[in-house]
Amino acid sequence: MGRAGTGIQTMTKNALDMKLLIIIPALGVLLAAFSSCAVPYQPEEPKVFFQEEDSLVTVIFSASGGERSKVTGVSEEAERVVDRWAVFAFDNRSGQFRYENASSGGPLPMKLSAGRSYTCYAIVNYPETGPGAFDPASVRSTTDLTGKVAYLGDCRGTALPMFGSEEVTPVADSDTEVTITVKRLVSRVDLRGLKVDFSGKPHLESKTFTLRAIYLTNTYRTTRYGEDYTFPELSSTRSAWYNTGGWHRGEAAEAGIDVIVGDRSIDTVISAGSPYSREHSFYAFPNPTPASEDITQTESWTRRCTRLVIEATIDDDTVYYAIKVPSMTRNRIFAASSVVIHGRGSNDPEIIDIDPDIIEVTVQPVIDDDWDGAGDIYLD
Repeated sequence: MGRAGTGIQTMTKNALDMKLLIIIPALGVLLAAFSSCAVPYQPEEPKVFFQEEDSLVTVIFSASGGERSKVTGVSEEAERVVDRWAVFAFDNRSGQFRYENASSGGPLPMKLSAGRSYTCYAIVNYPETGPGAFDPASVRSTTDLTGKVAYLGDCRGTALPMFGSEEVTPVADSDTEVTITVKRLVSRVDLRGLKVDFSGKPHLESKTFTLRAIYLTNTYRTTRYGEDYTFPELSSTRSAWYNTGGWHRGEAAEAGIDVIVGDRSIDTVISAGSPYSREHSFYAFPNPTPASEDITQTESWTRRCTRLVIEATIDDDTVYYAIKVPSMTRNRIFAASSVVIHGRGSNDPEIIDIDPDIIEVTVQPVIDDDWDGAGDIYLD
Protein backbone atom coordinates (compact mmCIF):
# COMPACT_ATOMS: atom_id res chain seq x y z
CA MET A 1 0.00 0.00 0.00
CA GLY A 2 2.72 2.38 -1.01
CA ARG A 3 2.41 6.01 -1.91
CA ALA A 4 4.65 7.87 -4.28
CA GLY A 5 6.85 10.54 -2.71
CA THR A 6 6.53 14.09 -3.91
CA GLY A 7 9.75 15.66 -2.70
CA ILE A 8 12.45 15.99 -0.09
CA GLN A 9 12.81 19.00 2.17
CA THR A 10 16.22 19.93 3.59
CA MET A 11 17.08 21.18 7.05
CA THR A 12 20.33 21.56 8.99
CA LYS A 13 20.79 20.70 12.64
CA ASN A 14 24.05 19.89 14.41
CA ALA A 15 24.68 16.44 15.87
CA LEU A 16 21.69 14.84 14.20
CA ASP A 17 21.82 12.46 11.29
CA MET A 18 18.66 12.28 9.22
CA LYS A 19 15.15 13.17 10.27
CA LEU A 20 11.60 12.30 9.65
CA LEU A 21 9.21 15.15 10.42
CA ILE A 22 5.73 14.26 11.56
CA ILE A 23 3.12 16.99 11.29
CA ILE A 24 -0.20 16.32 12.96
CA PRO A 25 -2.89 18.77 11.84
CA ALA A 26 -5.90 18.67 14.10
CA LEU A 27 -9.25 17.87 12.62
CA GLY A 28 -11.26 18.44 15.81
CA VAL A 29 -11.80 16.30 18.85
CA LEU A 30 -12.51 12.81 17.53
CA LEU A 31 -12.77 10.49 20.49
CA ALA A 32 -14.48 7.14 20.16
CA ALA A 33 -14.04 3.98 22.15
CA PHE A 34 -12.72 0.78 20.59
CA SER A 35 -15.38 -1.88 20.33
CA SER A 36 -14.94 -4.78 22.69
CA CYS A 37 -15.89 -8.32 21.81
CA ALA A 38 -13.70 -10.32 24.18
CA VAL A 39 -14.93 -13.76 25.26
CA PRO A 40 -14.69 -14.28 29.04
CA TYR A 41 -11.35 -15.84 30.10
CA GLN A 42 -10.09 -15.77 26.50
CA PRO A 43 -7.85 -13.08 24.95
CA GLU A 44 -9.33 -10.96 22.24
CA GLU A 45 -7.93 -11.46 18.76
CA PRO A 46 -5.44 -8.66 18.04
CA LYS A 47 -6.67 -5.92 15.76
CA VAL A 48 -4.28 -4.53 13.20
CA PHE A 49 -6.17 -1.48 11.98
CA PHE A 50 -8.18 1.06 13.92
CA GLN A 51 -11.92 0.77 14.13
CA GLU A 52 -12.59 4.44 14.75
CA GLU A 53 -12.47 7.78 13.01
CA ASP A 54 -9.04 9.33 13.52
CA SER A 55 -7.11 12.56 13.22
CA LEU A 56 -4.95 12.94 10.12
CA VAL A 57 -1.19 12.59 10.52
CA THR A 58 1.05 13.74 7.66
CA VAL A 59 4.62 12.44 7.69
CA ILE A 60 7.16 14.46 5.68
CA PHE A 61 10.68 13.14 5.22
CA SER A 62 13.46 15.73 5.40
CA ALA A 63 17.25 15.39 5.40
CA SER A 64 19.69 17.49 7.39
CA GLY A 65 22.76 19.01 5.74
CA GLY A 66 26.02 17.11 5.36
CA GLU A 67 27.02 13.68 4.14
CA ARG A 68 24.43 10.94 3.87
CA SER A 69 26.78 8.09 3.00
CA LYS A 70 30.22 8.06 1.54
CA VAL A 71 31.26 4.80 -0.07
CA THR A 72 34.38 5.45 -2.12
CA GLY A 73 33.48 6.40 -5.68
CA VAL A 74 29.80 7.11 -5.03
CA SER A 75 28.62 10.51 -6.26
CA GLU A 76 27.22 13.09 -3.87
CA GLU A 77 23.87 12.96 -5.68
CA ALA A 78 23.63 9.19 -5.30
CA GLU A 79 24.51 9.44 -1.61
CA ARG A 80 21.28 11.37 -0.99
CA VAL A 81 18.93 8.75 -2.44
CA VAL A 82 16.05 7.50 -0.30
CA ASP A 83 14.68 4.41 -2.00
CA ARG A 84 11.81 3.50 0.29
CA TRP A 85 10.59 4.00 3.82
CA ALA A 86 7.71 3.14 6.12
CA VAL A 87 6.19 4.56 9.30
CA PHE A 88 4.39 2.45 11.92
CA ALA A 89 2.25 3.95 14.69
CA PHE A 90 1.49 1.66 17.66
CA ASP A 91 -1.26 2.67 20.09
CA ASN A 92 0.39 2.40 23.52
CA ARG A 93 -2.89 1.46 25.22
CA SER A 94 -4.45 -1.08 22.85
CA GLY A 95 -1.43 -2.35 20.94
CA GLN A 96 -3.22 -1.69 17.67
CA PHE A 97 -1.16 -0.14 14.93
CA ARG A 98 -1.21 1.33 11.46
CA TYR A 99 1.47 1.87 8.88
CA GLU A 100 2.08 3.69 5.66
CA ASN A 101 4.97 3.20 3.24
CA ALA A 102 6.31 4.90 0.13
CA SER A 103 8.81 4.17 -2.62
CA SER A 104 10.56 7.53 -2.22
CA GLY A 105 10.79 10.52 0.09
CA GLY A 106 7.62 12.55 0.38
CA PRO A 107 4.48 13.08 2.44
CA LEU A 108 2.76 10.10 4.04
CA PRO A 109 -0.76 10.76 5.38
CA MET A 110 -1.81 8.64 8.35
CA LYS A 111 -4.89 8.82 10.57
CA LEU A 112 -4.39 8.67 14.32
CA SER A 113 -6.74 9.44 17.21
CA ALA A 114 -6.44 12.76 19.02
CA GLY A 115 -5.48 12.37 22.67
CA ARG A 116 -4.04 8.88 22.32
CA SER A 117 -0.38 8.07 22.91
CA TYR A 118 1.53 6.34 20.11
CA THR A 119 5.02 4.99 19.61
CA CYS A 120 5.95 5.72 16.02
CA TYR A 121 8.73 3.81 14.24
CA ALA A 122 10.40 4.78 10.99
CA ILE A 123 12.32 2.27 8.87
CA VAL A 124 14.24 3.68 5.92
CA ASN A 125 15.91 2.08 2.87
CA TYR A 126 14.86 -1.45 3.71
CA PRO A 127 15.45 -4.13 1.02
CA GLU A 128 12.57 -5.70 -0.87
CA THR A 129 14.59 -8.74 -1.97
CA GLY A 130 17.41 -10.84 -0.53
CA PRO A 131 17.77 -12.52 2.88
CA GLY A 132 16.80 -9.34 4.72
CA ALA A 133 13.77 -8.53 2.57
CA PHE A 134 11.22 -6.52 4.52
CA ASP A 135 7.50 -6.38 3.82
CA PRO A 136 5.64 -3.82 5.96
CA ALA A 137 2.47 -5.90 5.66
CA SER A 138 4.16 -8.78 7.49
CA VAL A 139 4.52 -6.86 10.77
CA ARG A 140 2.17 -7.97 13.55
CA SER A 141 3.80 -6.46 16.65
CA THR A 142 6.55 -4.14 17.84
CA THR A 143 8.76 -7.22 18.30
CA ASP A 144 8.30 -8.12 14.65
CA LEU A 145 9.53 -4.67 13.73
CA THR A 146 12.33 -3.97 16.22
CA GLY A 147 13.61 -7.55 16.09
CA LYS A 148 13.77 -7.63 12.30
CA VAL A 149 17.22 -8.77 11.18
CA ALA A 150 19.17 -6.73 8.61
CA TYR A 151 21.91 -8.34 6.51
CA LEU A 152 25.16 -6.66 5.53
CA GLY A 153 24.76 -7.82 1.94
CA ASP A 154 21.57 -5.77 1.65
CA CYS A 155 23.33 -2.49 2.48
CA ARG A 156 24.43 -0.13 -0.26
CA GLY A 157 26.46 3.04 -0.10
CA THR A 158 23.71 4.83 -1.99
CA ALA A 159 20.95 3.87 0.43
CA LEU A 160 22.01 2.79 3.90
CA PRO A 161 19.28 1.27 6.13
CA MET A 162 18.11 3.44 9.03
CA PHE A 163 15.72 3.13 11.94
CA GLY A 164 14.24 5.38 14.63
CA SER A 165 11.29 5.93 16.94
CA GLU A 166 9.44 8.71 18.75
CA GLU A 167 6.47 9.07 21.10
CA VAL A 168 3.54 10.94 19.55
CA THR A 169 0.28 12.24 21.09
CA PRO A 170 -1.93 14.04 18.56
CA VAL A 171 -3.56 17.13 20.06
CA ALA A 172 -7.05 18.15 19.10
CA ASP A 173 -7.68 21.63 17.69
CA SER A 174 -3.98 22.38 17.21
CA ASP A 175 -1.09 21.32 15.03
CA THR A 176 1.58 19.11 16.60
CA GLU A 177 5.05 18.61 15.13
CA VAL A 178 7.19 15.63 16.15
CA THR A 179 10.67 14.83 14.85
CA ILE A 180 11.81 11.23 14.52
CA THR A 181 15.59 10.87 14.38
CA VAL A 182 16.59 7.86 12.30
CA LYS A 183 20.05 6.35 12.67
CA ARG A 184 22.04 4.27 10.23
CA LEU A 185 22.40 0.64 11.23
CA VAL A 186 26.06 0.73 10.19
CA SER A 187 29.28 2.22 11.53
CA ARG A 188 31.59 4.12 9.19
CA VAL A 189 35.35 3.56 9.17
CA ASP A 190 37.53 6.14 7.39
CA LEU A 191 41.13 6.21 6.27
CA ARG A 192 42.09 9.85 5.85
CA GLY A 193 45.49 10.10 4.22
CA LEU A 194 48.58 7.87 4.15
CA LYS A 195 52.30 8.62 4.05
CA VAL A 196 55.35 6.40 3.69
CA ASP A 197 58.60 7.42 5.37
CA PHE A 198 61.43 4.89 5.22
CA SER A 199 64.12 7.41 6.12
CA GLY A 200 66.93 5.91 8.15
CA LYS A 201 66.15 2.41 6.88
CA PRO A 202 68.43 1.81 3.90
CA HIS A 203 67.10 -1.70 3.34
CA LEU A 204 63.70 -0.15 2.52
CA GLU A 205 64.51 3.29 1.13
CA SER A 206 65.39 1.94 -2.30
CA LYS A 207 62.30 -0.26 -2.57
CA THR A 208 58.95 0.63 -4.19
CA PHE A 209 55.93 0.83 -1.87
CA THR A 210 52.65 0.20 -3.71
CA LEU A 211 49.31 0.57 -1.95
CA ARG A 212 47.20 -2.31 -3.26
CA ALA A 213 44.01 -2.34 -1.19
CA ILE A 214 42.23 -1.03 1.90
CA TYR A 215 39.43 -3.03 3.49
CA LEU A 216 37.64 -4.15 6.64
CA THR A 217 37.98 -7.65 8.05
CA ASN A 218 35.94 -9.51 10.66
CA THR A 219 32.67 -7.74 9.95
CA TYR A 220 29.46 -9.14 11.45
CA ARG A 221 26.88 -10.12 8.85
CA THR A 222 23.69 -9.12 10.69
CA THR A 223 22.15 -6.65 13.10
CA ARG A 224 18.65 -5.99 14.42
CA TYR A 225 16.78 -2.89 13.35
CA GLY A 226 15.62 -2.00 16.85
CA GLU A 227 18.81 -2.57 18.83
CA ASP A 228 22.45 -3.56 18.51
CA TYR A 229 23.72 -6.97 19.49
CA THR A 230 25.67 -7.14 22.73
CA PHE A 231 29.10 -8.78 22.78
CA PRO A 232 27.84 -12.06 24.35
CA GLU A 233 25.23 -12.33 21.59
CA LEU A 234 27.81 -12.32 18.79
CA SER A 235 28.26 -15.75 17.28
CA SER A 236 31.67 -17.41 17.28
CA THR A 237 30.68 -19.37 14.20
CA ARG A 238 32.87 -18.21 11.34
CA SER A 239 30.01 -18.16 8.82
CA ALA A 240 28.31 -15.41 10.86
CA TRP A 241 31.14 -13.06 9.84
CA TYR A 242 32.63 -11.72 6.60
CA ASN A 243 36.28 -11.33 5.58
CA THR A 244 37.30 -13.46 8.54
CA GLY A 245 41.03 -13.13 9.00
CA GLY A 246 41.59 -11.48 5.64
CA TRP A 247 40.00 -10.75 2.28
CA HIS A 248 37.73 -13.69 1.37
CA ARG A 249 39.63 -16.17 3.50
CA GLY A 250 37.65 -19.38 3.62
CA GLU A 251 34.52 -17.87 2.08
CA ALA A 252 33.06 -16.97 -1.28
CA ALA A 253 33.14 -13.37 -2.46
CA GLU A 254 29.88 -11.44 -2.21
CA ALA A 255 29.83 -8.39 -4.45
CA GLY A 256 27.06 -6.74 -2.46
CA ILE A 257 29.27 -6.70 0.64
CA ASP A 258 32.59 -6.05 -1.06
CA VAL A 259 31.48 -2.65 -2.37
CA ILE A 260 30.96 -1.26 1.14
CA VAL A 261 33.78 -2.98 3.08
CA GLY A 262 36.77 -2.49 0.80
CA ASP A 263 38.56 -1.14 -2.23
CA ARG A 264 40.94 -3.53 -3.97
CA SER A 265 41.65 -1.51 -7.09
CA ILE A 266 44.01 1.17 -5.74
CA ASP A 267 47.46 0.07 -7.02
CA THR A 268 49.16 3.40 -6.31
CA VAL A 269 52.88 3.95 -5.67
CA ILE A 270 53.54 6.04 -2.55
CA SER A 271 56.86 7.64 -1.68
CA ALA A 272 58.14 10.12 0.88
CA GLY A 273 57.60 12.93 -1.59
CA SER A 274 54.27 11.64 -2.88
CA PRO A 275 51.77 10.94 -0.05
CA TYR A 276 48.40 9.32 -0.64
CA SER A 277 45.68 11.91 -0.06
CA ARG A 278 42.54 10.13 -1.22
CA GLU A 279 40.03 9.43 1.56
CA HIS A 280 38.30 6.07 1.86
CA SER A 281 35.11 5.29 3.78
CA PHE A 282 33.75 1.83 4.47
CA TYR A 283 30.76 0.47 6.35
CA ALA A 284 30.13 -2.41 8.72
CA PHE A 285 27.45 -3.43 11.17
CA PRO A 286 28.20 -2.71 14.83
CA ASN A 287 30.76 -5.04 16.38
CA PRO A 288 30.71 -4.47 20.16
CA THR A 289 33.76 -6.68 20.78
CA PRO A 290 35.89 -4.71 23.26
CA ALA A 291 39.66 -4.48 22.91
CA SER A 292 40.04 -6.64 26.03
CA GLU A 293 38.21 -9.52 24.31
CA ASP A 294 40.03 -9.30 20.99
CA ILE A 295 41.84 -12.39 19.73
CA THR A 296 44.68 -12.50 17.23
CA GLN A 297 45.06 -15.97 15.82
CA THR A 298 45.08 -17.38 12.32
CA GLU A 299 44.87 -21.14 12.80
CA SER A 300 41.48 -21.22 14.52
CA TRP A 301 38.90 -18.45 14.39
CA THR A 302 36.44 -16.92 16.84
CA ARG A 303 34.73 -13.56 17.33
CA ARG A 304 37.04 -10.56 17.46
CA CYS A 305 37.32 -6.85 16.72
CA THR A 306 36.86 -5.52 13.21
CA ARG A 307 40.11 -4.37 11.56
CA LEU A 308 40.93 -1.71 8.99
CA VAL A 309 43.62 -3.36 6.86
CA ILE A 310 46.11 -1.63 4.57
CA GLU A 311 47.49 -4.11 2.04
CA ALA A 312 50.62 -3.18 0.12
CA THR A 313 53.65 -4.54 -1.67
CA ILE A 314 57.24 -3.55 -1.01
CA ASP A 315 58.73 -4.47 -4.36
CA ASP A 316 57.18 -7.94 -4.77
CA ASP A 317 56.69 -8.63 -1.06
CA THR A 318 53.05 -8.45 0.11
CA VAL A 319 52.60 -6.95 3.58
CA TYR A 320 49.68 -5.92 5.80
CA TYR A 321 49.11 -3.15 8.32
CA ALA A 322 46.09 -3.90 10.54
CA ILE A 323 44.36 -1.27 12.68
CA LYS A 324 41.98 -2.51 15.35
CA VAL A 325 38.50 -0.93 15.62
CA PRO A 326 37.03 -2.07 18.97
CA SER A 327 33.55 -1.51 20.38
CA MET A 328 31.97 -0.30 17.15
CA THR A 329 28.51 1.21 17.56
CA ARG A 330 26.00 2.17 14.90
CA ASN A 331 25.86 5.57 13.26
CA ARG A 332 29.33 6.62 14.41
CA ILE A 333 32.49 7.46 12.47
CA PHE A 334 35.76 5.73 13.36
CA ALA A 335 38.52 7.64 11.57
CA ALA A 336 42.22 6.87 11.15
CA SER A 337 44.05 9.97 9.97
CA SER A 338 47.66 11.03 9.45
CA VAL A 339 48.76 7.43 8.98
CA VAL A 340 52.52 7.18 8.45
CA ILE A 341 54.20 3.87 7.54
CA HIS A 342 57.81 3.62 8.69
CA GLY A 343 58.63 -0.03 8.11
CA ARG A 344 57.66 -3.46 6.81
CA GLY A 345 54.23 -4.74 7.82
CA SER A 346 53.24 -8.25 8.85
CA ASN A 347 52.73 -11.34 6.72
CA ASP A 348 49.14 -11.75 7.85
CA PRO A 349 46.26 -9.23 8.14
CA GLU A 350 45.28 -10.69 11.52
CA ILE A 351 48.57 -9.82 13.18
CA ILE A 352 48.07 -6.51 14.92
CA ASP A 353 50.86 -6.48 17.47
CA ILE A 354 53.08 -4.45 15.15
CA ASP A 355 56.00 -2.47 16.56
CA PRO A 356 54.96 1.23 16.85
CA ASP A 357 58.01 2.07 14.76
CA ILE A 358 56.34 0.30 11.85
CA ILE A 359 53.14 2.37 11.57
CA GLU A 360 51.96 5.60 13.17
CA VAL A 361 48.30 6.55 13.41
CA THR A 362 46.93 9.88 14.65
CA VAL A 363 43.33 9.80 15.88
CA GLN A 364 41.35 12.99 15.45
CA PRO A 365 37.79 13.60 16.68
CA VAL A 366 35.29 13.57 13.85
CA ILE A 367 32.58 16.18 14.20
CA ASP A 368 29.92 15.63 11.57
CA ASP A 369 26.49 17.25 11.57
CA ASP A 370 25.08 14.16 9.93
CA TRP A 371 26.51 11.51 12.29
CA ASP A 372 26.44 11.25 16.07
CA GLY A 373 30.19 11.64 16.45
CA ALA A 374 33.50 9.83 16.43
CA GLY A 375 34.84 6.68 17.99
CA ASP A 376 38.36 5.59 18.92
CA ILE A 377 40.49 3.67 16.48
CA TYR A 378 44.00 2.61 17.39
CA LEU A 379 46.84 0.13 17.24
CA ASP A 380 47.71 -2.33 19.97
